[in-house]
Formats: sequence, C-alpha cells, structure tokens
Amino acid sequence: MYERTGGVHRVEDFREIYHRVYREPPYDENAAAADRFAEQLAGHAALPGFSVTTVHEDGVLGGFAYGVRYDDGWWHPRATTPAPPALGSPLFYVWELIVVPELRGRGHGRGLLDALLADRSEPFAVLAASTGAPARAVPPVGLDDGRCARGPTGGRRAARPSPGVSHPSSVRRARISVASGTPNSS
Repeated sequence: MYERTGGVHRVEDFREIYHRVYREPPYDENAAAADRFAEQLAGHAALPGFSVTTVHEDGVLGGFAYGVRYDDGWWHPRATTPAPPALGSPLFYVWELIVVPELRGRGHGRGLLDALLADRSEPFAVLAASTGAPARAVPPVGLDDGRCARGPTGGRRAARPSPGVSHPSSVRRARISVASGTPNSS
C-alpha cells in the first residue's frame, strides 16, 4: 500500500498535493509557497539519506511523507531552543507528512510514517507539525508524557525512537525542543 523510495520522480505531483493541503487553514499558503516547497523538495531529494513514502489511490498520489538524515548535532534552524542532549545524532528529520482531505481518517498518516521509518538506522526521527494541523492525531512515541511541547506560534517537535534500534530508557523518553512558525519551511 505504501511505497518507499530514495528519490522523487515527478516533483510537480508532490507540489500539487502540497498546495492542495497547505492552502487550507491553518496554513493558508499560496501558489508561491508551493513553488518554494517544490524547490526545497528537489534540494532535499539530492541529499544523502533522503527517503520518501507515498500512498496512491486509483493510481493518483494521495499523500506522502519524506525526510532526510542529518549528522553531527543538526537541528532545525527555526527551533527556539537547542536540541536536547539526549536526542543525540544522527537523526532522521521528517520534513513533510501530507494526506489529501479525502483520504484522511484511514490511518494513512501513521502508515506513511511507519513505512518511512522502517529500517532507518538513525536512533531518532523528528517530526514538526502545527498543532492545528490534521496530522496532530498522529501520536508521538517516546516522549516522557506522550505530549509534545508547544511553541509560541503553535509549532511543535516530537521525536520517536527509530524501530529496531536499541535505546536506553532515558533517551527513549527525552522531551523534545520546540520550534516556532510553520514546520514546512527550511
């Protein structure tokens, strides 16, 4: 059902889905923002450690999740606090998780993330999400109390241990820093 690859073949398909989803509230982004996303995606796809998972219905792209591996203490440049020391590196940063409205509520968000993170070697994956976004229903795993910390503009960061990687319990339960603004900007 979910297809994972190391590249993007038709950036314009991803741009179209991005624009359909991000022109809705709470984002209200315009076509220029979708164009910037397409440029960002093409740049990320060229990086080592890039991976994308897609879901299709009737042969049409209906959602995707993608991320990139980062080493040596990388943390999102818009984060309002430094990465927690327990997070460590390397990490896999999930830049986008998008499901079109008509496919929501069927478990595709969780399925996309599970397929994207399967077999990853990084100790943690980090996902940024707006607290007002439909993806908010995808629960983070590994936080100390099961909740995400929230930022001043509604952004949040959550981390989950990568499947199959052994972690001391203190690392599995690390609280993650907060970033402000929309999570889809680099």
